[in-house]
Amino acid sequence: MLLYLTRHADAEQKKPGMSDFERELTDIGRKNTEKMAIILKRMNLKFDLIVSSPLVRAVQTAKIFHDVMGVQSEIITTNELIPGSDFKSLLNILFSFGVGNLLAVGHEPHLGEFLSWLVGLPKPVEFKKNSIACIEILMPVEAGGNLKWLIHPDMFSWFETI
Repeated sequence: MLLYLTRHADAEQKKPGMSDFERELTDIGRKNTEKMAIILKRMNLKFDLIVSSPLVRAVQTAKIFHDVMGVQSEIITTNELIPGSDFKSLLNILFSFGVGNLLAVGHEPHLGEFLSWLVGLPKPVEFKKNSIACIEILMPVEAGGNLKWLIHPDMFSWFETI
């Protein structure tokens, strides 16, 4: 399985009386997510499934990828993509869908720690907003994975030149 991990886009600041769960994407966040989705589409990537944290900003990010890339399946949410969740449980849930190409939308520091755990790095990878990583999951699942690539949003301008 190819597992793609992405962090949600830029979100509004928390307002008085607002829970962290409710924070929505900013206009810049929406635009940057659309840029990343267009880059991935130009790379001929296709997702069989998108799984997201249930937090609003993550679901909104997932929806943009879903729409721009023409993903046929519905977006699935799981609490395992909320920071603090167990990595083995998250991996087992993601693998249980039985798809070849899965995009998971989550949060920091959870995604960076999860990626590092998957590929055996000693320190967490820093996931900037709208970063995306591709990991080839090895069999058996417990064997971890190989990092194929990581795209950082600072690379947007480079991708626009090719």
